[in-house]
Amino acid sequence: MKCANCGAEIKLGCVYCSVCGKEAQIVPDYNVEEDILKELLEEDDKPDKNVSSNEKKKKSLKNSQKKKKQKRLLITVSVLITIAIIGVVIVLLVQNSHKKSFDYQYQKGISYTEEKNYTKALTYFEQAEKLQPDNVDVLLRMADLYRIRKDETSEEAYLLQILTLDKNNEEAYQMLIALYDKQKEYDKLQDLYEQSDSDKIKALFDNYEVKAPEFSEEAGEYNDTIEIELMADSDCTIYYTLNGDSPIEKGMEYTEPISLEDEKEYTIKAVAKDARGFYSEIAEADYEITFEAPDSANVTPAAGTYYDAQSISIQVPAGSTAYYTWDGSTPTQDSDVYSEPLEMPQGNNVLSVLVVDDHGLASPVVRYNYIYLPE
Repeated sequence: MKCANCGAEIKLGCVYCSVCGKEAQIVPDYNVEEDILKELLEEDDKPDKNVSSNEKKKKSLKNSQKKKKQKRLLITVSVLITIAIIGVVIVLLVQNSHKKSFDYQYQKGISYTEEKNYTKALTYFEQAEKLQPDNVDVLLRMADLYRIRKDETSEEAYLLQILTLDKNNEEAYQMLIALYDKQKEYDKLQDLYEQSDSDKIKALFDNYEVKAPEFSEEAGEYNDTIEIELMADSDCTIYYTLNGDSPIEKGMEYTEPISLEDEKEYTIKAVAKDARGFYSEIAEADYEITFEAPDSANVTPAAGTYYDAQSISIQVPAGSTAYYTWDGSTPTQDSDVYSEPLEMPQGNNVLSVLVVDDHGLASPVVRYNYIYLPE
């Protein structure tokens, strides 16, 4: 077909002429009516010298009737050509309308999906996406088609795009969980779990939940060194920190009980990691170690005057050492160490006792005045 304005050829489906830019007015390459009429008239105008006057009249009448038939035929042909042109225009307009119709493209995509013609279905859904780029339902259908075609890269890309539009889209989460589990991408599963703040979404990860570590000692204040055991499922590795840092990023692997020996505050954070590489929630406990000086030694017998020989015993608290003198001076850690009962010396003597625990803290000094006068 040619442009009515400039005569250039117009490609099928084009609404505007690519040469002059005018709106296409579709005309056939030749004038059918004109050619038919011309052919008929030329035939009628040919002279016939071998006919009589009556025959000429008869022939003239026949020619008149023939011309009427020819005119009716010409009109009929003209009508049919016009109808054909109108039909082509309508088809082109409908096609153009379909290209701009989201509903048409979407429904065609569904239809071809049901027919399992996934290639054509994708083509129509791609057109629908261009018309409505943020339509989550279209993106879900495309992700599912890529899943069927085993194109995991495209499937993941569309599912992640959906979550940027609808951060708690349950169907997108379910498909991503299945995809990452199939790929054994457990770090991505962990990140996916952490990015949602919805309990309903987090429940989708129940099959991947790892139990958090437990502590053998309750959090709180302690007056002595304590050891903390960390417990988790047998197939898990535990990582921990003592200063509140993230055990996932900076944790030490737990292999033996943790001894809290220094007088200070500790914040233990621990996490369990299963064989798939999936982490538990981080468990946390605060401990404060504050050492107290030991009690004074308990000495028997009591101070006083004795006439019979006496054996003196010093009760030493566990984990402590007792130091003593007999001359009334204050004992130090350089003084004699008590290890067994002492014999009471004769005369008037003062027993002084100091207790020092294993943290180096000392008790108050106690003094006992013994007067031993044997008979």
